[in-house]
Amino acid sequence: MIPVLILAGERKKKSLLLEKAGVPYKALLPVCGEPMFKRVMAALEGVSGLGKIYVSAPEDLFERLKKLSSKELLFLPQASSPSLSVFQALEIIDTYPLFITTADHALLTPEIVAYFIHRAAKEEGDLGVGVVSFSLVKAAYPEASRTTYRLREGRFCSANLYFISHPEAQKIFYFWRRIERHRKNPLKVVLSFGITPFWRYLAGRLTLREAFEEISRRIGCRLFPVLLPFARAAIDVDDEEDLHLAQQILHKEKR
Repeated sequence: MIPVLILAGERKKKSLLLEKAGVPYKALLPVCGEPMFKRVMAALEGVSGLGKIYVSAPEDLFERLKKLSSKELLFLPQASSPSLSVFQALEIIDTYPLFITTADHALLTPEIVAYFIHRAAKEEGDLGVGVVSFSLVKAAYPEASRTTYRLREGRFCSANLYFISHPEAQKIFYFWRRIERHRKNPLKVVLSFGITPFWRYLAGRLTLREAFEEISRRIGCRLFPVLLPFARAAIDVDDEEDLHLAQQILHKEKR
């Protein structure tokens, strides 16, 4: 059984999105009337082979989240950043492989989770990262705006899905602690891995696989991409625009 870690921590103390919705935490934000966390749990409950479910969150939020789940949840205290939360969680869970996602993944489905885990488990490496081609996202949702990385095959965006196969993967989260403040600025993130990869990135010469190989060399553990054929896997809810898009998608599915 593969354990699960859900990151439900908060980056900001104040949020206009949350104030407008009248909820104190993003994990509780209603999407089509249902808290995002409950939607994530529904996706996980539809996948066989998953084990214990850990939630990294503020303690008062965790007490609320327990009421939204039919499964037992195990509490892990939120750290000062997502990367540090994962780093600390790995020391406590200490079981591999481990599947990680976020509480704001409102469009997550059992199909996406099962596909990602199946593909990641077949790869040789320490950490699998879910990615989606931005052309796929734009074809499905022309109004979508995502943070993207431009590579030889095109632009790609994150899916907030991770598969940790080996303890060596802790190195990436230790490194990410130093650069996560740039997470919305792809150029600064790429520059953190050295001048040569940076110039190859600017020139559009790096393929998706080569980009992960460069990162692996810089950090000292083996990262690999898991390319997903689901446009919705790239949609998490960070702002009002994301919320509107997620609700549009779900409304269309109900028709």
